[in-house]
Amino acid sequence: MLALPINKNEFATAMQAVEPFESKPHLAIAVSGGADSMALAFLSHRWTKTIGGSVTALIVDHGLRDASAGEARLTKERLSKLGIPSVVLPWVGHKPTSAVQAEARAARYGLMDVWCHDNDVLHLLIGHHANDQAETFIMRVKHGSGPDGLAAMATVRMLSSCRIIRPLLAFPKERLVVTTEREDVPWIEDPSNIDTKYGRVKVREELAENSTDIIGMMRGAERFRRARHALEAQVSHWLARYADLRPEGYLRLSVTCVRQVNPEIRLRILSKAVIVVGGNVYPPSISSIERLDKRISMGKGATLGGVRFVMNDDEILVCREARNLPSEMLLDKRSLLWDQRFLIRSENLKAMDAVLPWSPKIAAKVSHVERPLWFQAIPDCARLSFPIIKSDKGYTLVRPGCIENKEICVQFSPKIPLSGEGFSVA
Repeated sequence: MLALPINKNEFATAMQAVEPFESKPHLAIAVSGGADSMALAFLSHRWTKTIGGSVTALIVDHGLRDASAGEARLTKERLSKLGIPSVVLPWVGHKPTSAVQAEARAARYGLMDVWCHDNDVLHLLIGHHANDQAETFIMRVKHGSGPDGLAAMATVRMLSSCRIIRPLLAFPKERLVVTTEREDVPWIEDPSNIDTKYGRVKVREELAENSTDIIGMMRGAERFRRARHALEAQVSHWLARYADLRPEGYLRLSVTCVRQVNPEIRLRILSKAVIVVGGNVYPPSISSIERLDKRISMGKGATLGGVRFVMNDDEILVCREARNLPSEMLLDKRSLLWDQRFLIRSENLKAMDAVLPWSPKIAAKVSHVERPLWFQAIPDCARLSFPIIKSDKGYTLVRPGCIENKEICVQFSPKIPLSGEGFSVA
């Protein structure tokens, strides 16, 4: 059967499934220049015009290939001819030599998330489709994932400043290609999509060779997703009742309560703790969480994902490790997300105001008399990952929640909240 283009009504139905949107929404569209993202840009632009909204395409120039800058310019020109405004976001700095696709993916999401924050855009659309979902499902099977991994990609998930929306997950790639062809929308073929040194490309070839039922795997992922939602509801209920998440960026758990909970729920509690306290987006592997659970059951502390689990009588103290923390960062904007965990806002910036972590070196310069009681109450291991403000007057300790200092506000704001859906697969 020949594939048909995606029509207006089908796309409108897909967008209705991911509501709500504000009146006349402004949507960001991740556009690589390939057929998938160009089809999404065209469909989204057409849909927003019917409701008085607008779109901006975000093109990330990853700089991993010599041709990337030229491809970004070409994509921008093609979008302009379609009447779609766009912005090129360059990925500058050090480039990875291993885990390239994973690192590039994280960089893309980071750049687009910052752009959405700076431009007050609440929705970021991604062109993942049914074939991508099937590939993710197979990759998770091969890695021995549990139900969470086999749920594959979520239709909606949160970043720190916007929500990611994947409206095309129910459509096979062939229909996206036919849509671009029918609407005369040109695209670019990324050579990395056929480079078999990447695991996803190998899986893609296996699926093509075996003529696997992609829609069947998509339905399987949906069933696992329903199971995941049910489990996460139980996790959220437990956390709301028993967890003590402190505004200073650490978490307290009762050893007794943790040990008494169902093992499957307990693994998710520990995973959520790592994500939230570590300021992470992606959960640890199920095998690493199982190892962590085993150590805790033996009364031993552990580290995972940049997070420490410290055993103290009947309490588990969960805090950020005092390593790989951001060095001194200038407060050159009205808001700064420090260490992916603390949102710091200031209305009266000064040229040399900066943020850096508390350390023994700084402790030697700030007497105990100058340390407020709320700061002294922070456990030692958690204090070493707490942000402080440096200015020409010295060091300032700002209590989270804008309680005492009106000029500078510090708020613990991890990318994934403690309660609610937190699992994510890029």
